[in-house]
Amino acid sequence: MLSTLDVAVLMTIGAALLLRLVTLPVLVRSQTATRRRALAATGADATAGAPGGTGATVGELAVGLLGAAGLVVFVSANVLGGFNSRVLQQSFDPANARYIAYPTHTALSLARIEYISVFVVCLLLWLLFCHLTQRNLLTVGLPREVWTSSGTRRRVIGLLVLRAALGLFLLPVALVVAAAFYQLVAVLVSRKPKPVGDDAAGARAGGSADAAQAFQAALAAQNPYAPTAPPQTPYRQPQAPYAQPQNPYVPTQFTPPAPPVPPAPPVQPAPPVGQPLSAHEPRTIGGYQLLGRIGSGGMGTVYLARREGSATQVALKTINLELLDDADLLRRFQRESEVLAMVPGAYTARVLDSGVDAGRPYLAMELLDGRPLDAHLREQGPIRSAEALRALALALAVALSGVHRLGLVHRDLKPANIMLTTAGPRLLDFGIAAIVDGTRLTATGGGPGTLTYMAPEQFGDERVGPAADIWAWACCVVCAAHGTSPFAATNTGAVIRRIVDTGPEPTALAAVQALDPTLAAVIHHALSTDPAARPADGTALLAALAAAQPTAPDPTAVHEQITRGWQTLTL
Repeated sequence: MLSTLDVAVLMTIGAALLLRLVTLPVLVRSQTATRRRALAATGADATAGAPGGTGATVGELAVGLLGAAGLVVFVSANVLGGFNSRVLQQSFDPANARYIAYPTHTALSLARIEYISVFVVCLLLWLLFCHLTQRNLLTVGLPREVWTSSGTRRRVIGLLVLRAALGLFLLPVALVVAAAFYQLVAVLVSRKPKPVGDDAAGARAGGSADAAQAFQAALAAQNPYAPTAPPQTPYRQPQAPYAQPQNPYVPTQFTPPAPPVPPAPPVQPAPPVGQPLSAHEPRTIGGYQLLGRIGSGGMGTVYLARREGSATQVALKTINLELLDDADLLRRFQRESEVLAMVPGAYTARVLDSGVDAGRPYLAMELLDGRPLDAHLREQGPIRSAEALRALALALAVALSGVHRLGLVHRDLKPANIMLTTAGPRLLDFGIAAIVDGTRLTATGGGPGTLTYMAPEQFGDERVGPAADIWAWACCVVCAAHGTSPFAATNTGAVIRRIVDTGPEPTALAAVQALDPTLAAVIHHALSTDPAARPADGTALLAALAAAQPTAPDPTAVHEQITRGWQTLTL
């Protein structure tokens, strides 16, 4: 038989579950808003301020507060019986076990054990369910950095400590019991959260054909680095090849036969990525099966790889075996892994995994299509589309904004480190990036970078900051429109004189001026020899680009503009 206290606890749990199930739509919208804000904080999505996000969060908070107040009133009304009400309506205190011992004629020590056990179990369940809810929301379908960032960890731990303190010292026991089962529903819902970002785009792809064009616009706004696709058109009955439009009938003596239809050219298979492995190269590294060699240099090699048991291909970078004894090189490689893992995913190559296999460090990154900007310029010449050039400038500014917000400086921005993919430009190679407030990884005076893209301050002993990346950004945009750096010259001395004294090549700047005068004005400020006269960092550069337009776009419009402009470029 159930005691009256057991019945009271069950009624409390039932009321909590009923309230949670009735308000389930509010919970779903609130969890979706939480995921959007977390994704936007990484720079990978621009929907943090989407309509309804704040309202859903406030609504969920209001539901919880009103439900808690109603439960307190219900318990305080002594509907459950005097002793049971006293046990449930007061905060945790082992002395309250007397309200269990007296009506049930149980020894006070046993009643105290029962009281403490039930309370501790419910409190721990509440904290566990809260943690699992946050972990599900911030890991399922989102980049790894959303959950692993220090800000997320501090916030989750802070909320758990706050709940524990409230449960121990302030909240009535009834609320702690109800909160545990109230939160259980949130855990179950969070296991299959409503998709945002990339997942939301895929879910909407199955919509009707009439909404296809609207879907493409939403996809560009929510995920700036997702592969773009031409807008779909409503289904039409297929027509015969080369069908002529219907004209009014005109009598003639002779109707010439229709011209023959030329045969369609055979479809060529896509060329394989990378080159075959040689006999001395490994076949697996760190649980990844090596499928081919993408590229190699004097220090490292990049392989096409696939994790065993998975179909997803990645680019796996590792150090050559003969250099594993080079402590400085290993430190630089480890530094690159740490930096890449911190950089947001918008218009940068995302890190998927890293580790050490038999003393050989490796780094797994997402596999990008396309080719570097310098290769594109050699094979197809400068970019002649004003929309594509502005898309390149905006995308690189977005990438630098994310880098600089983390306190990082790229320090080697150049066309070889800009990958042109079907999804947009991507910024690569942070191997010599340094923490702004940390120790430089290179010797004093031996500043890193490529000569024709280095800022004047990189030739001295002064501290190199984000303004050096702004200078390199301007050089890269000019190079994309002109074909070469604005500071290119026949010898090293002439390059340095141009950078620190005579200024950029006028014809190079004229190439940008002819395509986009407003962009050329921003580049003029970005190439100031005084770092203080340039935009301070990537965020300030984005603001300058927005101010140079007739109407300053919001972040969502920036991503849409990049997507539209990039579609005008032939890769």
